[in-house]
Amino acid sequence: MPSSLLFLLKKTLAVLLLPPTSPLLITAFGLLLMRRRPRTGMTFALAGVLTLYLLCLPVLSGWLERSTYDTAPGRALAGVGAIVVLGAGTVDNLVDYDGQTVNGWALERVRAGARLAKATGLPLLLSGGVVWDGRPEGELMHEAMKEFAVDVRWVESASRDTADNARLSAVLLRDAGVTRIALVTHAIHMRRSLEEFRRAGLDPVAVPTMIRRPGEWKAGDFVPSMRALQQSWWALHEWLGWLALALRP
Repeated sequence: MPSSLLFLLKKTLAVLLLPPTSPLLITAFGLLLMRRRPRTGMTFALAGVLTLYLLCLPVLSGWLERSTYDTAPGRALAGVGAIVVLGAGTVDNLVDYDGQTVNGWALERVRAGARLAKATGLPLLLSGGVVWDGRPEGELMHEAMKEFAVDVRWVESASRDTADNARLSAVLLRDAGVTRIALVTHAIHMRRSLEEFRRAGLDPVAVPTMIRRPGEWKAGDFVPSMRALQQSWWALHEWLGWLALALRP
């Protein structure tokens, strides 16, 4: 199967399996079924609505996010030869920023990479390509990094997912004699990223950003919100990615 078709199939499956599409499909199936099997149809419809409601609750979305974290103890940066910052997406069709720039998640990673580069003096590699259309994310990350007054040595701009990030970054780094790296991405994305970079033949050291602490429950944690749904989506996306990684040869 051509790689482009495989990529499209993977993205389509992810949309269908992740919220809010999957709970809405369950609800729609239940409503259609109610004519012939009212009780069964009502069960499916309520299950879809309840699932979507629960995924919108901060108390559940926070637990889901923390369930994805790499719980292994941190490793020292001794011997690290470069910092790799992974992309997270773009915002398009903008009036400012020449029409396109990195999204908020990618900017958080760029900021963390800039802080680490200033603290260590290590060279930077930015990794991110074009998922659908527009400019490569690596180039947009480079532009954002200039705002932090940090030089970038490598820009990898052909990747479309985390596996590509690892594989294509490894080529650039091995050519420069670097195999041990400091990997910068969100805490929610770190566990899977580490495994992808190990499979690519590198020795990654985790430098996660945006690590959420468990806290005391508040009344607002039981009030549904779009932010919580987005957080649930990220966590379930990571678990789906882990499943795909486990099934991949």
